[in-house]
Amino acid sequence: MAVIDDAGAVVAAGPGVAGADAAAAGERLWDVARRRAGGLGGSGLEHVVVPVSGGAVAVIAAHGRRAAALTGPRPAVALLLFDLRTCLGDAFAEEEGAQ
Repeated sequence: MAVIDDAGAVVAAGPGVAGADAAAAGERLWDVARRRAGGLGGSGLEHVVVPVSGGAVAVIAAHGRRAAALTGPRPAVALLLFDLRTCLGDAFAEEEGAQ
């Protein structure tokens, strides 16, 4: 898993290659989805999940940041999105309260 700010900088990531891979894959996926949604007249993109060989790549946007995760086989997508959104909210709740 990785947390990415609005500028695309990695704020936090899991250890080793997995965290770096999640951040890079998440940013590429988010950029493509954002451009596609804009081209289709869509706005307010909140999440993207793409199945890949052996699992999925998921990205959610909440609280001014994005969280990206690479999953194993057969992910419970609704639970994954809920968990990522909750992690972002919990991780930055104190910071948001100060604003």
